[in-house]
Amino acid sequence: MKITNYKKQGNTITFTLSGVNGKLVNALRRIIIAGVPTIAVEKVTYYSNSSVLNDEVISHRLGLVPLKTDLKTYTMPSECTCKGEGCGKCTLVLTLEAEGPKTVYSGELNSTDPKVVPVYDKIPIIKLAGNQKIKLEAKANLGIGRDHIKWQAGLASYELKEKDTYDFMVESYGQYEPEELLANAFRVMEDRLKELKSQAG
Repeated sequence: MKITNYKKQGNTITFTLSGVNGKLVNALRRIIIAGVPTIAVEKVTYYSNSSVLNDEVISHRLGLVPLKTDLKTYTMPSECTCKGEGCGKCTLVLTLEAEGPKTVYSGELNSTDPKVVPVYDKIPIIKLAGNQKIKLEAKANLGIGRDHIKWQAGLASYELKEKDTYDFMVESYGQYEPEELLANAFRVMEDRLKELKSQAG
């Protein structure tokens, strides 16, 4: 496998991938889209919500706010020693408290981990009138896009140029730098190949 013609623009990288077959290239694309773990809000507890939106709608919006992801600190809940109960190894907490009149943005979410914060500060969450308040606690954990789109890390596509040579594009949603997203996808692919080889005996 050889990578050439590497270019980066914003959250997108393009390169030429040669010396590989189409099945491997498509597997890499699918892993980038649906197999690289990212952190997203999973559970929300409301202490106050007098807005016009019900809890479920706000929870859905919070889940779709992309969060910077740190794979060195957190583990998947299914692989954690707490067995998914929500300890500090697999779960972090974000809080939000606001009073109208104002528009509440993603940048107002306070994280217990300064490394895991909203990628973008100006994603609107809710508009509060003068007599409305909201106070909540959100728990976020790792997941993959195959289970829910809120854990999708980015997009990928490719075009066949000639035999075993492909032009490849990776676009990150911001949880990772695009080259970091690509490197994580290669690690996931390597882990899956090792697992398949061990099961095959």
